[in-house]
Amino acid sequence: MKLIINNKKAGFDYNLLKKEKFIAGIELLGIEVKLIKQKKVSIKNSYCKLINNNIYIFDMYISNSNIYNTKFSPKRRRKLLLKKKEINKIKKQIKNLNIIPTEIVLNNRNFIKIKFFLAKSKKKYEKRNLRKIKSLEKANFKKLYIKY
Repeated sequence: MKLIINNKKAGFDYNLLKKEKFIAGIELLGIEVKLIKQKKVSIKNSYCKLINNNIYIFDMYISNSNIYNTKFSPKRRRKLLLKKKEINKIKKQIKNLNIIPTEIVLNNRNFIKIKFFLAKSKKKYEKRNLRKIKSLEKANFKKLYIKY
């Protein structure tokens, strides 16, 4: 699978449950497929919701390029293509969890897929502690690097 776009913010804002990883296709317009393959897409603030036994992705931004003279809503909701078994599995586990997309990939047959996880949102103090730990690690690494 070839990585098109990665959501780095998801790992910082959420505790991703690594056991609960799903891969789904997306219902797209033809022009959207072209723009995604050109990497004119962002899933930074996007999230998924379960509505009427279907999962939709919201706030996935695909740039509305004037090159192709087509008009579509860049942040419209898009349906994720999953099997009923997978949807039921998500339905059972979703109680206090969020569905967060992390990557857009191309599979072997050049189909666009989305990887998403069930996740629990982090509290502000957890994010603050994580930043503090990372900055201390960087400072210690610089000290060690300078000594040698």
